Amino acid sequence: MRLAPFFAVVVLVAACGTKNFNGSDGGDASSGDGSLFGDAPAPDGAPACATGVYAAHQDPAAMLVLLQKSGSMLQGNKWVFAAQAIVQALDQSVFDTMTVGLIAAPNSAVAGPACIGGLTVACGVPAFPQVDLAFAGTSKSSDPTGVRHDIKTWLANNNAQDYGVGGEGNPLYSAIQASLGALQLWPGPGKRILLVVTDGAISCTSLSNRQAYNDGNGCPDWENPNNIVSLVNQANTNQATPIDTFVVGVPGSDSYDPTAQNYPPYHMRAALSDIAYAGSPANVPANCTHTNPFAQGDPDPAVSCHFDMTQNYSATQLASAIAQVRGAVLGCIFDVPVPDGGTVDPNEVNVSYSVGGGSPDDLFKRASASEDCSQTGCWDYTSDGKVELFGKACDDVKGATDADVEITVGCQTIVK
Repeated sequence: MRLAPFFAVVVLVAACGTKNFNGSDGGDASSGDGSLFGDAPAPDGAPACATGVYAAHQDPAAMLVLLQKSGSMLQGNKWVFAAQAIVQALDQSVFDTMTVGLIAAPNSAVAGPACIGGLTVACGVPAFPQVDLAFAGTSKSSDPTGVRHDIKTWLANNNAQDYGVGGEGNPLYSAIQASLGALQLWPGPGKRILLVVTDGAISCTSLSNRQAYNDGNGCPDWENPNNIVSLVNQANTNQATPIDTFVVGVPGSDSYDPTAQNYPPYHMRAALSDIAYAGSPANVPANCTHTNPFAQGDPDPAVSCHFDMTQNYSATQLASAIAQVRGAVLGCIFDVPVPDGGTVDPNEVNVSYSVGGGSPDDLFKRASASEDCSQTGCWDYTSDGKVELFGKACDDVKGATDADVEITVGCQTIVK
């Protein structure tokens, strides 16, 4: 799936001499008092011009990772790769300004339905995340404290397993419901993101009153995907606490068993694609395949709305998807900080960006909102005074895990 991975640090530079618009170095930017940038004098009664280097950030955000913990995740290193990927991704500096947490389900056995004689089934879901949502900061997983350390420690000390003697379960509906609840309780303000990692075979519905498909035992246990579609769509459209839900389908999530013996009697890839579209319709490929409502006979999608890793799964691939999700939600809009005792002249701002550690590319401010800047990239102000990248620049930044954006203040804005 093509979404948006990126980390962008915005730097405001006050001296025109530090870098010309064509990328060449200018003169010495230091002031006579030894500071890197001097204060620009202001006429009597006029606000001071912004000087110095300031960090500007995107909106704050919270990401909760929901990891399927059923016994099937032990096959083919699915659990191992997922654990490695989560730690590897969250250790990226892009997550320093984010709140993160982890929830895994099923986590226990519960009494099964009468149709299997009351045997216990692996359908228990934790009421709270195993690692609560907490601000990441700069502490990484190798540090002695911090939420990244806690996530790595939990993953190192826990494993996928089958808890129930009556059969393995994947209570994805209830797990997503609990995850959405945790994100809704996050005090914010900011974006809320749920990332679901699953190998499909959604079950445990016989313990509820939801619509379901019968399994090989005659139990209404296979989840009707429309139940989850409705759940994540309601969360996404909630005006008070909207949540973007993304889905990663690891090997096993391409199952189809029309007899409903071992897998649900529908194409799992089609189900996950519909769930992903409903969970974050603004952040899926424009040409991805989805239906509303989901129908049992829907074929596998030509282009999945979810991250389909059934044929290409590794810790690296999953780590990249986790980074992409953050970029997809936060987009290409950056705050311009207001320095103490000064203001930023909107006519003296220029923007450049770089990806992959390369040289910065300078951008012009578009002269008209009709310009899409698809070939060269450009920038403009939002209605509330933020900087937004457009066209190629936005695509490049959203397509990289290590993008940097610089905003130079104090030089006449270049408009084209």
